[in-house]
Amino acid sequence: MSNPQNPQPKNLYCYGCEKEKPIHSFSKTQITKAVSNIHNPYAPSGRTTKRHHTLCKQCTPQQNNNLTCMICTKTMPLEKFAKAQRKNAEKARCLSCMKKRNEEDPSDSEDGYSDEDDSYEKRETWDDIL
Repeated sequence: MSNPQNPQPKNLYCYGCEKEKPIHSFSKTQITKAVSNIHNPYAPSGRTTKRHHTLCKQCTPQQNNNLTCMICTKTMPLEKFAKAQRKNAEKARCLSCMKKRNEEDPSDSEDGYSDEDDSYEKRETWDDIL
């Protein structure tokens, strides 16, 4: 990992805990970001244009492994959600709720109008819940 043309510093500053820490406290990605901030004679203006704020391993946020279904309000692991539902965590619906919605009788009219007795009755639909 050591490059004689561009030596690595022994310590790096963590912007999360605002402390100088030894380099082994940082991930390889964070070290690469920090080293890109150091003067680079081969870069057009001598350094990269973006200033990276490095975070140590303790301050780096962890991946979220659970989501809460907006329909049944249960918190479940990501495997219980479709990949498309995981993209918007606030509106995520679990696979079982999605299955229930797909299994609803498509012949039910959404407006609640019944042909049998020509009466209008209000039924709760998925749009009412959302």
